Amino acid sequence: MAEVCPVSFELINERVARVNGVLTVLSMIVFLSTPMKVIALILGADLFIRGFLKPSYSFYSSLSRNILQLFNIKSLMINAGPKIFAAKIGFVFCCIISLFYFFGMPTVCFIFGSMLLFFALLEAALGFCVACQFYPYMPKFMK
Repeated sequence: MAEVCPVSFELINERVARVNGVLTVLSMIVFLSTPMKVIALILGADLFIRGFLKPSYSFYSSLSRNILQLFNIKSLMINAGPKIFAAKIGFVFCCIISLFYFFGMPTVCFIFGSMLLFFALLEAALGFCVACQFYPYMPKFMK
């Protein structure tokens, strides 16, 4: 599924995406377990940059590349389209989390934060991207 992309011809380092998943997991743990709720806005801004602008401008991606370089881990290039779509979905989750936090609905924040944490954990630990599974079907719904 990741080999054939209906929209994108760009490539992305899959290992950077997995470290991004680790950073997202850590961000959501901080959000859910501390009073530092601004982390959802920081993560949302980073996901916006990855999904709508250019992934190389992303702070989390830069940090991920530096971590991989530090440990001398080689790149594994894959299709960028599904990962960009996943970043857009993550951005929507961060918007929902931030909006409901602003309106004083912590239970909804916890639910969406936990979902984002779970999806990022799947990416980080197993390399399984939930949003990427839906990506090939999106052009059918976009028409």
